[in-house]
Amino acid sequence: MTADRVLVTGAGGAVGSAFLARLAERAPAAGLVGVFSGEASRDAYLERAPRAVTDVLRPVVCDLTDEDATLALTGTLGRGRRTVLVHAAANVSWSASPEAARLGNVAVTRNTARLARALGDTRFLLLSSAYTAVDDWEYRNTYEESKAEAERLLKRDFADLDPSVFSCSLVVGHSATGAISRFHGIYPLLGLVERYEPPFLPGDRDGLIDIVPVDWVASELCAMTEALLAGGPARDVVASAGEAAPRLSDLVSAVVTVLNRARRVEGRPELADVPLVPYRRWDFLRRSVDAWKVTEIRLPNRQFLDRLIGIYRPYFENARVRLPENTTCPAPHWSGYVDGVVEYWRTANVRRPPRVASAS
Repeated sequence: MTADRVLVTGAGGAVGSAFLARLAERAPAAGLVGVFSGEASRDAYLERAPRAVTDVLRPVVCDLTDEDATLALTGTLGRGRRTVLVHAAANVSWSASPEAARLGNVAVTRNTARLARALGDTRFLLLSSAYTAVDDWEYRNTYEESKAEAERLLKRDFADLDPSVFSCSLVVGHSATGAISRFHGIYPLLGLVERYEPPFLPGDRDGLIDIVPVDWVASELCAMTEALLAGGPARDVVASAGEAAPRLSDLVSAVVTVLNRARRVEGRPELADVPLVPYRRWDFLRRSVDAWKVTEIRLPNRQFLDRLIGIYRPYFENARVRLPENTTCPAPHWSGYVDGVVEYWRTANVRRPPRVASAS
């Protein structure tokens, strides 16, 4: 390799932390620098990070929403012979306000790109979402819209960085262990099923939910980074599941199966099957339960339920996602890892008290 440094923002996130672990395993010639939003985030990451990472990682703390503080990292880091900056930091909330989404995804990308330019001889790799695109796309929330805007900004105003974009799908746990450092994406749905035992859920039973395991994502991101380290050309990758994604009905059924396996061992009542109903029927049933005070149908707290279903609804009604592109190998089929993903979440979360969750 001809480069001497990989700088990763969002180093403590689900993808960032898995990427650093995978890159350290592959023993690159380049040094590793991780950027954390605060000392608490840095310390929490270092406590759980593998020894292979902590032995080689240089952690730095910076508020990337602050342009001056971000540019000041130039003095802290110094100019390298060559740097690949992997920008994984983002506001991933599907329900963020437009202002918060643009700050976390557009302004931070601009600040980080200016840092890359100031460092000299730097290649820029932006992490984005396979659930959005810069053209011909109906944005389902502020996250998708702001990520697309960040990509446009990068390629329009920072073409000198020869930017590449790595767009991945909804990330779930490790394909062998189920492990993941952040429970975003589909995980609040698991909490709804386990804690509140809904008698039905809204959604298209035949719609696909594009999920990918975090270790596969990390490996694909490593391959892309290593190519840039070696001086390869810029390219874009879409790390989505494609034909390996589950139907929504199959995913819900698999979740119930795993949770019931544990309930039998623990001597707890098993969950009933959770059928999926069209949204027009869901809306009718939801109003009827309230209006007619139906007590035989037990539903979660209305505020919690309406918020969670409202966040997921755009994806359950329109599951459009970009097809895989330029990956080194296809994503693993969901059936081979979903049991471990659900069990890892269950072990970590099932005994925690219920709370209002966000899908972000």
